[in-house]
Amino acid sequence: MSKPKLCYVIPEYNSEAHTHFAYLTPFIRALSETFDIWLVVERGTAPPDMGTVRVSVARMRIPLLRLINIKFLLFWARVSGYKDFYVHYSFFSAYVASVIARVTGGRVFYWNCGEPWKYKRNFFREAFERTVYSLVTYLVTGTEGMKQAYAKHYGLSLEKIKVMPNWVDISNIKSQIANLSTKDIKKELNISKDTKIILFAHRLSKRKGAHYLPEIIKALQNENVVLLIAGDGPEKENIQLQITNYPASPAGGQLQNRVQFLGWVPQKDTAQYFAIADVFILPSEEEGFPHVILESMAYGVPSVAFNVGGVKEIILPELLTYVVAPGDTAEFIRKVNTLLDISLEKRNSLQARMNAWIRKYDLLSSVSIFKKIAQIV
Repeated sequence: MSKPKLCYVIPEYNSEAHTHFAYLTPFIRALSETFDIWLVVERGTAPPDMGTVRVSVARMRIPLLRLINIKFLLFWARVSGYKDFYVHYSFFSAYVASVIARVTGGRVFYWNCGEPWKYKRNFFREAFERTVYSLVTYLVTGTEGMKQAYAKHYGLSLEKIKVMPNWVDISNIKSQIANLSTKDIKKELNISKDTKIILFAHRLSKRKGAHYLPEIIKALQNENVVLLIAGDGPEKENIQLQITNYPASPAGGQLQNRVQFLGWVPQKDTAQYFAIADVFILPSEEEGFPHVILESMAYGVPSVAFNVGGVKEIILPELLTYVVAPGDTAEFIRKVNTLLDISLEKRNSLQARMNAWIRKYDLLSSVSIFKKIAQIV
């Protein structure tokens, strides 16, 4: 019996990528056991070791020519018998696939998960995105709460929206942890073994709360704390300036000695920083289904986050007390201090609960959910 055909579209692939797109290729490989997949990559290179997955990359460098290239690839996929399209975060491909599907028959599943309605966009962009939402067969988003939000803000029926959670590869994470030496990692970063570590891993933008970082690290009660910042972006210079200009603490330490900028860290290399972190922080003003929350739980690192997007829906129930109102930095800092000071017994208990909770977000569980959404089981 032949496998059902699926054209899967991703915005980009890069082996050194720092984005969540790095999670997509293992997932697609797992799906290929059930589906005959044609993977279309809009930018970058062809991912290696994709097994039976057919891969096409839009290689034109000039933007207009690349868009034409993508249109051709999607049309050729349809001519080749691929009636179902699953598009990840690309309005353009979702639009093109929808037009093709409406003319020739087929279905388009479009993944999008965020809170774009929090920010003002120009009329044309807003109109185009609303058109795409109306054209696709199904919008796919991360949680039930996000489903309700998209229906409300874009006037979509609930029947048109499917819920598909993000995932982590638990077996891969366990193997990474087994091969890491926290002592060596701290030594390489010139951090003493007794120093507490707070990790921020995201784009340095106001949407992701990067502008709160100087205030957070300055207000922490424990002087023996280092903030690791894995990321880059428009707020970096401002953050560095604030940290440099803050006066010395009462204990005499300069704030800049308690912060390390790691720059963009490839997704495949983040394990070493989660392995040594005591607390993960997510002071974002806008999120959808943050992969980093799943990662922090998979690595056994408790987190403090603002209550945005689907954070409360995906986080371990015991960690809900550390999800605070957006913008309430005073309470955010109090929660970080609490987690830094918890007993070893409580930390071990939290880690055990996170280890059990994260199993529901394992890659193979998401494959099963995907198959249900695609209506083949």
